[in-house]
Amino acid sequence: MDVNQFKLGMRRLASGVSLITTVAEGKRHGLVATAVSSVTGEPPSLLVCVNKNASAHDHIARSGIYCVNILSEAAQSIAANFSSAIDRDKRFDTGSWRILKTGAPALMGSLVSFDCEVRQAMPYKSHTIFIAEIVATEIWESDSSPLLYLDGRYRQILVEPDIAMTA
Repeated sequence: MDVNQFKLGMRRLASGVSLITTVAEGKRHGLVATAVSSVTGEPPSLLVCVNKNASAHDHIARSGIYCVNILSEAAQSIAANFSSAIDRDKRFDTGSWRILKTGAPALMGSLVSFDCEVRQAMPYKSHTIFIAEIVATEIWESDSSPLLYLDGRYRQILVEPDIAMTA
């Protein structure tokens, strides 16, 4: 399998953009991720795949907590800040943040924030798959559409009003 072909192919999979945040030793850390998925409903759980080279990886592993913030199109600039290695110490200077249960930062105004406690961490090659139970959820009031990532760029979708289909 040609790795470059795989990467080009995966760029065609539109994915929701999430901001994964944690706190370790009193300091906040975070990264942007598209590799987020629900695992089970009982108990409610999510998994995130984090590159071992990501600046927040070891902090998530040590703290055992993370918050998955599903981003709206309004948060594109915040996503860009967290995607850049420049000014990592200023990532949390934009946006409004709140603590739910674990202490990991939740981004107010995101579509939803899932506060999670890691139950299992599985290394696989360059990444770690963190599976966590959701201990708190905040569905923020938002009329925004979700922020998507497709073909190497952030994208937005238009959400049309519900239209009843007739047979």
